[in-house]
Amino acid sequence: MKSPGLNSITFRAITEANRLFLVQLYKSSRGDDLRGLGWDEDRIREFLEMQYAAYGNFYRNDFPNASDEVVLWDAKPIGRLIIDRRSDEIRLVDIAVLPDYQNRGFGSQIVRRLQTEAAAQHKPLRLQVIRFNRAVGLFERLGFVRASETGTHFQMEWLSEAPAVREGNTR
Repeated sequence: MKSPGLNSITFRAITEANRLFLVQLYKSSRGDDLRGLGWDEDRIREFLEMQYAAYGNFYRNDFPNASDEVVLWDAKPIGRLIIDRRSDEIRLVDIAVLPDYQNRGFGSQIVRRLQTEAAAQHKPLRLQVIRFNRAVGLFERLGFVRASETGTHFQMEWLSEAPAVREGNTR
């Protein structure tokens, strides 16, 4: 399938008018694991609405200066991007794309734009991702490495200029 044109992807700041879309997007990326536990659809819906509220509070509290944007393709909302541009790094806080637009190159194009921005500013591009998320493979294909990990998450980073020899690495 042909990749989307880079120029056709745009971003717009989140507004209250985007609330229903954002809830739909959030729910579209979660819930399958709950169905696997045998939860009924009403219980899943209620749980995901509570989780969505907690998710919003977390990002507002932990990343108060982050830009929160709707991803648009040909002016149609297809995803969300939260970026925290810090003095020492660019932090990809969250990226989500509706299922109908996944595996079509949108996520790669968005991350490549961020890599270009990070390279121009000589900053690392960093993110955290749940260990079992399919996006781990995408990030690795785009040159991210696992910098550290917890029991549930990988801390990943991309550096535009790899050091000639990392300390302790003699390969």
